[in-house]
Amino acid sequence: MGGLLSLGGVSVLGGTQAFSQTDATRGTAVQTAGDRNALLGVDPVASVQTGTDGQDLVTLTNNIDAVLDVTISLDDPSQGSVSPSTATIASGASTTITVDVAADSPTGTDALPFTVSATDGGDFSVSLTRTVDVEAGPQLLRHVADQSRNNTAQYTVQFDVNGVSDFDRVEVSFVSRDNNWASGSSTATTPEGSVSYSEGGAMGDTYDITIDVYDTSGSIVLSETVTDVADGSNPSGNDDLGGPNSPELDSFSLQDTTRRNSTDFDLDYEVSNLTNFQEVRVTFENRDNSWATDTKTDTSAPTGSVSYSAGGTQGDTYEITVAVVNDSGITVDSGSITHVSGSSSSASWP
Repeated sequence: MGGLLSLGGVSVLGGTQAFSQTDATRGTAVQTAGDRNALLGVDPVASVQTGTDGQDLVTLTNNIDAVLDVTISLDDPSQGSVSPSTATIASGASTTITVDVAADSPTGTDALPFTVSATDGGDFSVSLTRTVDVEAGPQLLRHVADQSRNNTAQYTVQFDVNGVSDFDRVEVSFVSRDNNWASGSSTATTPEGSVSYSEGGAMGDTYDITIDVYDTSGSIVLSETVTDVADGSNPSGNDDLGGPNSPELDSFSLQDTTRRNSTDFDLDYEVSNLTNFQEVRVTFENRDNSWATDTKTDTSAPTGSVSYSAGGTQGDTYEITVAVVNDSGITVDSGSITHVSGSSSSASWP
């Protein structure tokens, strides 16, 4: 609907009109032709991306013969933040508002609502709400496993890069704050994969582990740094790398046949959703004697089994983790139990 409407102290409503609420003196012309050419021109972008900062959100234009003070906010602050959140716009001038969208912001049509309010400090004021679509943006998922033991720092970093159309490579650097000679780096040319570190650094050293994602122009498009003390415990913030089409761990059972001070385990597992399945990796971590820690693998599916044996360890506490690995070498599902060797004949998960 187009045209001009002369009003005095009115409310103007409508999805395609410039304002959801307007106050004006008698005789003020309130244009209803559309947001862009209204008294406060509002020109939002079509869509924004999750996990991306500094994106254009909306351009505001002052079409009245006075200065406008404007405030802008997201209706749901957990979705991100705008900049600037306040602006002063001269008559005939425009300003563009940008937005940082949170990585976990909901996606879809009209998924990001925002409100704009403007006033000339006198008789004119307006408040309106608009929405833009939200699309999934570039995303880096990572899992840093601290596998340090026997006074040696060891790490495995798994990653999954999504939404980078011109992806080139992933570079992972391990910088020791305590021993520079122990720093190292690895490169992978696939968006999903893993790299390992074992340069001889000592347990207790502090590492800055940086994951950089490059595009084909050589620019870093995604980056994250994790700081961790090499102590055998994983840092916080690890992501779940499994997706709806990933292999899944259904169950596993442990038979403890320990005797004569020798730990013996037999473990049976069951997995499903096998399209991208590579193997099952079972880690028997001895918390009392690290030399007795061992990892076994099996490529059998949907069922399989592994065995473990270590002398002199009866009564030791084990953390037993069964990990399902996809065809990119990524752990996409896992389950763990804690078990004392020789304490019972069986245990199970879940």
